[in-house]
Amino acid sequence: PNVGPILVSGLSIEQAGEKIKSKLASTIYRAINSGQTKVQISLGKIRSIRVTVIGQAKKPGNFTVSSVTTLYNLLYLCGGPTSMGSYRDIEVIRGNTKRSADLYDFLVEGNQSGNILLQEGDVIRIPYYKNRVKISGNVKREGKFEMLEGEKFTDLLKYCGGFTDDAYRGAVSVVRLTATEKQIIDLAA
Repeated sequence: PNVGPILVSGLSIEQAGEKIKSKLASTIYRAINSGQTKVQISLGKIRSIRVTVIGQAKKPGNFTVSSVTTLYNLLYLCGGPTSMGSYRDIEVIRGNTKRSADLYDFLVEGNQSGNILLQEGDVIRIPYYKNRVKISGNVKREGKFEMLEGEKFTDLLKYCGGFTDDAYRGAVSVVRLTATEKQIIDLAA
């Protein structure tokens, strides 16, 4: 009652905690700054939000989830992209803005910068993939990998885990299918 209302709407629990502590410490609870008084913040009720998944998801549709759900949580709930879906350009559409997330950043590097907190009414769109490359032979993980414009063979090697111990690295054969022909190219070490 001696502090007044503290607005925390739209903040993470950590951000809200810092804002509450700062406001309390700047008014009547000055012992917070010295550490004599502690503040503990907990979330009592989590509201639900509705989000929509469209495009090449294994289970597209409307989802009612908690307000602390992130993009990666929702991708898990909807089964992720189908075999035709993109892992590199997942769109979060919020009103008139669009933000893209690249799942390879998370799957390969552990980078969660694309793992945004979802809001009421968000639309998650998984488009068709644009470019895929198949790699086989003496690599740690054979398979098909989605490649972005401008990525190189070294990027592909990172995605597949690199060469195995017994791989010949002097040259790699590339079979490229174009609109008119099949090309075979040798990449030197």
